[in-house]
This record gives sequence, C-alpha cells and structure tokens, in this order.
Amino acid sequence: MATGKQEQLELIRSVKNDLLAVLVGMDYCLDWKQDPSEWSARELVYHVLDTPSGGAHNLVSGIIAGEVKEYEIWSDRTNMTPERTEYGIDQVNADIESFFTSLDASITGVSDGDLEEKKVMMHQRTRSVDEERTLKAILHRTLSGHMRDHLAQLQLLREALAI
Repeated sequence: MATGKQEQLELIRSVKNDLLAVLVGMDYCLDWKQDPSEWSARELVYHVLDTPSGGAHNLVSGIIAGEVKEYEIWSDRTNMTPERTEYGIDQVNADIESFFTSLDASITGVSDGDLEEKKVMMHQRTRSVDEERTLKAILHRTLSGHMRDHLAQLQLLREALAI
C-alpha cells in the first residue's frame, strides 16, 4: 500500500508527464487562442507554474523549511513576462521540468506526518478567503485541482487545433 508521500510523488510525476504530453506538437501555436477572452497554451502553463506567486514548488519548499507561515493566491493571472512570451517549446518544457523536479525533491524529503502536520495560512485575495491548509491539502488542490483543471483546458485547445 502506498504511503501519503508515495501517493504525492506519483501524482507529481503523473501531472508533469500529462502536462508535457499535452504540449507535444503545440510548438507552433503556444500563443493561439480560440477566443480573445481565453488563455493560450503558454498563458495556461505559466499560470499553473507560477500560482501562487513564485510557484507551488517554492511554496512547498518554504513550508517544509519552516520559512513560510502564510501565503497569498491571486487568481486569474497569466503570470506572463516579456521573457516568457519569447520562449520556444524547449524552454517552456524546461520550465515545466524544473518546477516538477523541485517539487519532487521537496516531497521526497518529508515524512507522511509532515504532509498532515505542516500547516500554513492561505489568503485567496481574489475571492476573499482565508484558511489554514496542510501541506497535503496544498499539494492536492494544486495538482489534482488547479493543474488538472487547466490540463483539461489545454486538451480542449489541442482538440480545437486538431492536434
């Protein structure tokens, strides 16, 4: 039977593989939008990699180290920078790899108890929500919720492009 940590590591690796896979063949259309009000593949990728600000991988590392006691989430930001708008698929993939490698390394060093016992205060500023979250809850909401939801959007982009 898998431990809590093992389950988290499997989830991290699964989401990473799914994110990389959904981008295969999209190198020429990272900025394409089916509708001007929707986000491009590039915007979706950097939204999930850099929400909360600095990325969940850095948040998790800070929580484990005892350096982070609370954090903020601002929804609906693409987190695009002038540099990111110029990146080709190789750099986008490298950023994905770096994010998940860092997250995996952080979780590898924790115990199952740490996942349940390490808690911080989350401030969701866009929706005016403040709540205490465990490391496990942060990982679950990030990987199974936020990232999986946006993976579905990326899949819809692929389908609209007939990739």
